[in-house]
Amino acid sequence: MLHLLPFVAPLVNFIEGAIDSCRDSVTPAVGSIVYCDLAFGYAEHSGVYIGNNQIVHLNGNGLIEAVSPKGFMANTTAVNIYVSCKGDYATGKRYIADSAIQMLGANRNYNVIIDNCHQFTAGCINGDFENSCSFMWMLKDEAKNHLNTNTWRQWDSD
Repeated sequence: MLHLLPFVAPLVNFIEGAIDSCRDSVTPAVGSIVYCDLAFGYAEHSGVYIGNNQIVHLNGNGLIEAVSPKGFMANTTAVNIYVSCKGDYATGKRYIADSAIQMLGANRNYNVIIDNCHQFTAGCINGDFENSCSFMWMLKDEAKNHLNTNTWRQWDSD
């Protein structure tokens, strides 16, 4: 049974993606938290939507930059981007987008475990860029606490 464990995350990810494709998609609000799959469901990549089809994120080289949705998903296994929502509507706050914009061009000592995109994104939400939110489930808790996020919906890319 243990030999099946490596296949569970991608399978769960595939099932969630199939369900999401049947649900209504959303357009992110300014200050929405967004994420996509990074490694076939084993990891995710996160950032902040700032408007005008731009997402601010911490890239793998430690640079905080604004990119298009396509740029956000580059070098990942992502097919969709997911948006913080309350029910059927995207949640976001201007102050979160402003925090992300203020950090543009800054560099961090990127580390996949202790200084990653989730920690950066959580810092945009809570103002503490040295927080301990280095996993997606922790970032989702921050979004729940600050944005009342209770679901994540697929970005309406049409």
